Amino acid sequence: MDSCWGNRTDPWHGSIRAMAFCFMPVLSLLCPCCSSPPSGLHFKISVVNPPADIVTIGAAYIGKQIEEKSHNRMKAELFSSGVLSGGKGEAEIEMCQQGSIEMHVTSTAYLANLVPRTSIVSLPFLFRDLDQVVGIARSRSPVLDTINKELHSKNLHVIAWWPRGFRQLTNSKRRVKSLDDMQGLKLRVMNNPLYADNMIAMSANPVPMAWGEVYNSLQLKTIDGQENAEDVIYVSKLYETQEYMTVWDYSVDLEVVIVNFDWWRRLEGGDRELIQKIADASVTEEESLLLKNTIALRKQLDNEGMKIDYLSPEAKAEFKQSVRPVWDKYEKIFGKQFLDAFLAEMKKY
Repeated sequence: MDSCWGNRTDPWHGSIRAMAFCFMPVLSLLCPCCSSPPSGLHFKISVVNPPADIVTIGAAYIGKQIEEKSHNRMKAELFSSGVLSGGKGEAEIEMCQQGSIEMHVTSTAYLANLVPRTSIVSLPFLFRDLDQVVGIARSRSPVLDTINKELHSKNLHVIAWWPRGFRQLTNSKRRVKSLDDMQGLKLRVMNNPLYADNMIAMSANPVPMAWGEVYNSLQLKTIDGQENAEDVIYVSKLYETQEYMTVWDYSVDLEVVIVNFDWWRRLEGGDRELIQKIADASVTEEESLLLKNTIALRKQLDNEGMKIDYLSPEAKAEFKQSVRPVWDKYEKIFGKQFLDAFLAEMKKY
């Protein structure tokens, strides 16, 4: 059969050419044709992100490395842009639980619907800077390991936590430079209660919505804006519908490489070890892409005509104060001991 990383032109059957940003080289994933591998060694990797997104590039890295390191004994088929689910991240997690997808890269925000304590990484104004985000993703965090063990009961297993950029605010209405500017903005959020609670605390109107619906909703102005990392804003061309962006570094959601736990346990020990080693290396790959592109992407967005504002220290302090009730609420949900343990881990970075 043709290699799933070959040069077929139909991207919806997993054979993609992962396009990097315009200032990055094109990543072509090509390998020689080979015979079909045994059942269980030909597996699917899915993402809801578009081909040029760093998450998709990271998933492509894992698939290519698995094929190369196994000498094509294992074959990975990559499905991007949420094609398996119509852009619905929650649906692809369910497919991974059921085993129709063996590996999926998702967000902590989506996994929180299964294990609420996963949202701990997304508390508003939690992280100091990207270096601290990277430090937690690199670490063998006991708190993140506890979350992974809870996911086992959902038939999922985490093989890597990837750092992700801060979720910056965009909208089509006005500059947002103070808390007052948030008043009444209709902002898309992920289907996660924490994000809705954040926006309510900051006087905005949250609209939970699947990512596949966002661009059209911005075009039709049924929503005013959204919040996402710079690479998502750029790759999804949100600058075509959003005039304003505020860099406020208010929240992150780690990307999580999950596998179907039954499938993972059925693999031979050597295959699990190989995949885990590659997943560990993928954290460094994602870190490199993230740190390299964050500032460069802001310049690109500026070149596309977006008006970019940065919160002053005084304004950020006002925003932080506004979300104190959110921290109080989620301390009860997560448990004070659990939250304190995570905050203690963060002090190391």
